Amino acid sequence: MKALKLNIIIAMLIIAFAASSTADAAEQLTPSLILNKIEAMPRSEAKTALTKMLDDASQKSSKDYKQLVASLEEMLSEPTWDTHNEELFSLVIEHAASASCLNDRERMRPKAMLEVVRKNAPGKNANDIEYETLDGARHKLSEISTAYTLIYFNDPECLSCAKVKARLDTTTLLKNMVIDSTLTVLGIYTLDNVNEWKLEPMPSYIVNGWDHGQQVEGEQAYDLMTLPMFYLLDHEKRVILKNEASLNRVLKVMGTLIGMEDSDIDAKLDAIWKRND
Repeated sequence: MKALKLNIIIAMLIIAFAASSTADAAEQLTPSLILNKIEAMPRSEAKTALTKMLDDASQKSSKDYKQLVASLEEMLSEPTWDTHNEELFSLVIEHAASASCLNDRERMRPKAMLEVVRKNAPGKNANDIEYETLDGARHKLSEISTAYTLIYFNDPECLSCAKVKARLDTTTLLKNMVIDSTLTVLGIYTLDNVNEWKLEPMPSYIVNGWDHGQQVEGEQAYDLMTLPMFYLLDHEKRVILKNEASLNRVLKVMGTLIGMEDSDIDAKLDAIWKRND
């Protein structure tokens, strides 16, 4: 099923981007190469090209358009896939929510998704979180003053979180940025097993917080598709990375952003655009 969906995307992207004029060359293309081709474009051009592809598909066939949207949605929204891209995912959902080739009933789902998709979107301000630290003190995400804030949503009972935390304990890039007062790494436990949270050690450079008001889970201030999950914010708490499951991706982005503390948010988003070097 996954291969079938990817083949649909390949076919549409070959048409949209004129990737090849011969069948033999087209057969050599793979999903990763096609998507790398998109992200090799400048960010604004990539978004324009994707919009054109969706426009063209919507004018040809409702069936093909729905298949394309479903495939893109899966590939772009899944945090654990290399194809994860929140900006392109948002573009796809917004396009589907107003697509003339869909009827009112078919547009209901993407319209319902828009609130979640637009929440904490790249370039927009992140929702504030009031958190409690182990000493019982209450703090707010908005009060952090460093150039960058990396939120590490985690659960002490999560095996994947334990593996990522072990890597965080040896990650010199993040440690050095914290020492230089460029970065704050904020761990947030979102559930209500407080005893487990208190007993679970955290790397010393990470602020260990608990969402005592249950804003993330209860009020759905953040949409966490899996754990652990990273969000990267700039000094004004605008989102640079959303729903990022890969620590490797986080480290790559942090390396790219070094020295860009005073740049505007679009310059930062442009700088980190290409996912797969």
